Amino acid sequence: MSATASFPSSVGGTQAVVAAEPILAKRVRKPFGVPFWFALSWLGFVIVCAVGGRHLPWAKKDPDYITSALINDGKWMKTFSLSHPLGTDQNGNDWLAAATLGARNSMIIAFATVIFGFLLGGGLGMIAGYTGGKVDTFLSFLSTVLLSFPPLLFIILLLTILSTGNNAAGAAQGLQSTVWKFSLSFGILSIPTLFRIVRASTMQFAGREFVIAAGAMGAKRSRVLMREILPNVVKPMVAFGLVAAGGVMVVEGALSYLGIGVGDSWAWGKMIATGSGITMLQKGPNVAFVPIIILFMTVLSFNFIGDRLRERLEVKQAGI
Repeated sequence: MSATASFPSSVGGTQAVVAAEPILAKRVRKPFGVPFWFALSWLGFVIVCAVGGRHLPWAKKDPDYITSALINDGKWMKTFSLSHPLGTDQNGNDWLAAATLGARNSMIIAFATVIFGFLLGGGLGMIAGYTGGKVDTFLSFLSTVLLSFPPLLFIILLLTILSTGNNAAGAAQGLQSTVWKFSLSFGILSIPTLFRIVRASTMQFAGREFVIAAGAMGAKRSRVLMREILPNVVKPMVAFGLVAAGGVMVVEGALSYLGIGVGDSWAWGKMIATGSGITMLQKGPNVAFVPIIILFMTVLSFNFIGDRLRERLEVKQAGI
């Protein structure tokens, strides 16, 4: 069958042939590109460091181990060498091992926050977006109330409440929290934002024909949510979750830099704070700039991958 059709027409005694254009043009997908695959490779390497930890060959040297040779010869801080590829800090801590161990805490906090926020905030967002009415009004009001709290003060308040100390000293010490307390505090703070995103996405699909048909055929509300809406909502959720994870890592690094972090464990923000002094920047700039570059590349990779996936998903939804 030909893609064009001919229509006879008489204009000034001559025969004209009008070619009909194809109704639908083939949708061309843009390739992800080299930057996307580079970002994905970097993020995969960071995940390997987070999972492997001290078992990795380049992280077996304990970052808290101070050699007597470094102290005796006065070279307590090195920049780049074969024995210390990323250098050491003023205490002789191996910076490559410290960055590897810090990746675990940063990735756990980022992913745990997003997962917790989507399970609770996303679940409530789907219910509110599909049900509507008073349920939607009440849940939206609660999300507005939570968004009204200043984020930094809200996190400090949650960490203080979760701390075991009852006096002022115990509360201050409790701010040096474990990774899981930090993740829980961030997760609670992320609920209203993720609630609104999932609610808006659910409302887009709630009026589609396949959702209406499933309800007309007698499917229960829970079945419609799990079988019809969730598979379509989870894709944009993953794309936004990657961007949100990058934002969480920035906030966690900033709090660790301010001394409100994961206690004695290694974290990238704590490493930045170690080398942020004027004297440290003069004697060993790698102490501050190495974790800054690592954090920057990781957050940039999260944001770039999330944006590219979101663009690809928007093209697919536009073609439905």
